[in-house]
Amino acid sequence: MDKNIYGNRITDNALNADDGRAIINKALEYIKIKYGWIADKNQVLFSGVYYDSQKVGSYIVKVKNDKKEKAVLKIQLKPLLFDEGFIIRHIESQNKSLIIRIPKIINDEPWKDALGFGYLIFEDLSGLPNIWKSSITDNADRKLHGEFLKEFLNNVLPITSWFETSIIDFKEAYKKSFAHFFEIAKLSNHKHISANQIEKNKLAYFKVIDNFKFSQFHFTHAHMSGDDIKYDAANNQFIVMANLYWSFRVNYYELTFPIWVDIMHIRNRDLKLSDIIKRINSWGLQWRKELYDHDPTVQKQYWFNLLERAVTTVMLDLGSSEWPENEIKEKRRLLKIWQELFDWIIEKKFSKV
Repeated sequence: MDKNIYGNRITDNALNADDGRAIINKALEYIKIKYGWIADKNQVLFSGVYYDSQKVGSYIVKVKNDKKEKAVLKIQLKPLLFDEGFIIRHIESQNKSLIIRIPKIINDEPWKDALGFGYLIFEDLSGLPNIWKSSITDNADRKLHGEFLKEFLNNVLPITSWFETSIIDFKEAYKKSFAHFFEIAKLSNHKHISANQIEKNKLAYFKVIDNFKFSQFHFTHAHMSGDDIKYDAANNQFIVMANLYWSFRVNYYELTFPIWVDIMHIRNRDLKLSDIIKRINSWGLQWRKELYDHDPTVQKQYWFNLLERAVTTVMLDLGSSEWPENEIKEKRRLLKIWQELFDWIIEKKFSKV
């Protein structure tokens, strides 16, 4: 598996994943015998899928032992460039924050050919709420997220990575990233967007890339939405989950990723582009407060990040992913609005390129 634009990409296994049942059962039996941890299959917390419920990459479930101790088990079904236990220890060794921490590891083993899986057993944090009270944010959620990011940017970062990014040509790297996701979309069994629309978007997107001056990459956590951060109000602590996603990203990625997730959670058949612009602007009001010595929302890089999210969402995250039967109309509307947002960003932010 080769390093790519970010140095660490989880979706490289999307093309060869299956439902994972055999590996999951094997791993659960192995961990039961080795440690005495028994999975409660009624307490599955998450299955990490590659845009399709039949392509599983990870499995997270509550476990307990005969001492009545509780924990959470994460099984990694496919090999990755880096092991999550290793990543957590690396970040812990450099974290300067007193109020942001990483989950405590109980047992772990990296993915091995001989096992056919890797695993991480860590403290059970499922009783703590996420940083967002609900999947779609309000002003209080955005305010708390802003407080978290202020601490993260100032006292967690910078983190020295354990590898060097191989990025030399940013323009070529972003085009290769697009090609990677296009390959997944092309082979998907779920088609909701035409090939002509994808090609039209690609031409507009590549034109922006060809005329854009990118910021430098920095090493950061690339998946910090309300789903990925626990909040312990009693102890004034934030616990950062999903630590496989540490990688190299451009400036303001920590700001634009949660906006994308927030929008992706919306289920509204009457959704309008103006609703999304209003939501983006509401996040922007929060980002202008004390995060930087400048306003990030007027920077081209900020809007390019959202443009990249839009083009990939239309092509893959919505355009070529599995839709639940009870959300088809809502997903179709959301896909339409993401296309409108892509066109809006091109017109309003990059019309002169």
